[in-house]
Amino acid sequence: MNKTIIALSLGIMLIMPVYAEDFNYGETQRRISLNEEFGDYMASVRTKIFQKWTPPNVLEEGHAGIVFKLDKNGNVISAYVKESSGNTLYDQSAINSVQQAAPYPKFPDSASRDNITVMYSFDSSIVDKDEVKRLVAESEKLINRNNQLARNIIDTAIKTIEGDPAAYFLYARRHKLDKLMGDTEAAKADMAEFKRLKTVYDSQRINKCKEALALEETPFGYFTLANAYELAGDYQKALNNIDKAISMTELNHAYKRYRAELIMKSDK
Repeated sequence: MNKTIIALSLGIMLIMPVYAEDFNYGETQRRISLNEEFGDYMASVRTKIFQKWTPPNVLEEGHAGIVFKLDKNGNVISAYVKESSGNTLYDQSAINSVQQAAPYPKFPDSASRDNITVMYSFDSSIVDKDEVKRLVAESEKLINRNNQLARNIIDTAIKTIEGDPAAYFLYARRHKLDKLMGDTEAAKADMAEFKRLKTVYDSQRINKCKEALALEETPFGYFTLANAYELAGDYQKALNNIDKAISMTELNHAYKRYRAELIMKSDK
């Protein structure tokens, strides 16, 4: 079951001071015209990326900001992470989708620019219920102020998606509250349920990655599988798969960095 919401937004990157003595109003107007000129074009870029991006289920909430430059023929000149999600796989999946969606349409005939720089926001959630996200945020605000009420709110969130393995992270939150309240038995039970559901969720994630590789073997596919094994705590299988990704492409700098991270984590 896919429990992911995708929220994508983008726009031409404009760097403009709020106030300056030498403020160039002519330049400001030119930039406004640029947004108007590329409005429909941006919509087509968004559509192409949306079709290519499948966010990895590795975060409760994910956000990455990617900056990329396009030439007038719709080719990607460069792409880099401006705002990291804090997760290597999430960031790489975002950049990968930008590159796979190319080439984009050619610039409008009226465009005088040879290239444009785009800032694209990739946002997702492991849970597709706004109510659950609201309850979690409400509970977080009450920690150490009213732990019992915070726990009651998490109880409500759990009931909302009870039976779904994606609920595992809620049991981790309730475990934390149990400990703060000194209820060791409840903490123990919640930690056991967290581990049980996470094992199921990890298995589903690994199988999904394997199914994708069965359809098409790609370096990114092995990278994704490596990350799935890492999240499940199996560092040896993670290393085996990232080695396959590295061997399949010369553009493997990100994969090599990830391999080094895996070795460091496995040695701890």
